[in-house]
Amino acid sequence: MTPTQGDAVQSPTFRMILYRIALTALAKASLVLVACMAIGSLSGHGLGPSLRAAILAFGLLGGVALSRGLKAERNTEHDQAGGLYALALVNYFICYVALLVDSLLETSDGP
Repeated sequence: MTPTQGDAVQSPTFRMILYRIALTALAKASLVLVACMAIGSLSGHGLGPSLRAAILAFGLLGGVALSRGLKAERNTEHDQAGGLYALALVNYFICYVALLVDSLLETSDGP
């Protein structure tokens, strides 16, 4: 349904945008963890090496997205900058979840 002249188009609130980013990050982090478990079970090396690779990869991707967002903001491309900042948040969240799971595995494997 498209809005007519009398209908006002409601822009998303900050809370709705953060909610969408959080749901996207949670879904992607879950998918990455499942992929790491599959790779770990197929390779026979366990979950640790694939989690560490995910930590490195998504940390670097988050850094690249953040730097591109800062560059876009300097060039007054605010819509593109906002999308890149959201991408950086998602990548850093995935990195954080992988780091948390890796530290939990190290704690459970303790002495």
